[in-house]
Amino acid sequence: MAAQTVTTDEDQATREIIGLADGLVGRIWVQFQARAAEFNLSAPEAKALQGLDPELPISMRELAARLGANPSNITVVVGRLEARGLVSRHGSEDRRVKGVQLTERGAELRRRLEQRLAEDHPAIQGLSSTQREALRRILRRLSEQAR
Repeated sequence: MAAQTVTTDEDQATREIIGLADGLVGRIWVQFQARAAEFNLSAPEAKALQGLDPELPISMRELAARLGANPSNITVVVGRLEARGLVSRHGSEDRRVKGVQLTERGAELRRRLEQRLAEDHPAIQGLSSTQREALRRILRRLSEQAR
């Protein structure tokens, strides 16, 4: 009977971890959308800004892969960002491939967005530096397992 109790306790702990993680993901998403809206960005636009590098242009296909998005959706998002002067598109040797890159203005907006996100991020709010470090180690381990 003791083995049954351990399994039940482990199952209960697993269910609780999943529920807590799901709740945290939900709070992170709500906070992300609210912070993006402060800068007049949709969530996909904010994610695209975060996925770009001011130094290196990347292909639209690569950006879509980074964001786990459909390339046609990325084209629309990049078009909106380009209209605001936050990104620029560049041709490449292959005329079918467009590179996209943050402009100086886009890099500044991304920096401000990331700073604002960090101010009250649900994953770290209220944690001590020791707790943050422990969480970072756990998240790194989980990220490595996902590859």
